[in-house]
Amino acid sequence: MTYPNFYDKIETIKVQDELSSFLGAFENGIYEISYLDIVKGAGHSCPTVLGAYLMNLDALRPLYPEGIAKRGEIEVSFSERQTDIFYG
Repeated sequence: MTYPNFYDKIETIKVQDELSSFLGAFENGIYEISYLDIVKGAGHSCPTVLGAYLMNLDALRPLYPEGIAKRGEIEVSFSERQTDIFYG
């Protein structure tokens, strides 16, 4: 698969998931979400997708100074509807 090189330069989001650990999906339940993963989910890369990823990455820093977010502990919400052009 070919994609722009800058995707690999964007910091990943590390996540720890107790269920993943219990089930043995990932060692200690720790895995990483990359910007490429987000682009795959969205089906494209654009300023809104990148901006949302970077805002979440920055928001996690003070919440998890050790660098590993805990799955299920936080919720991200928007003030606009998902069907609005720049928020979906």
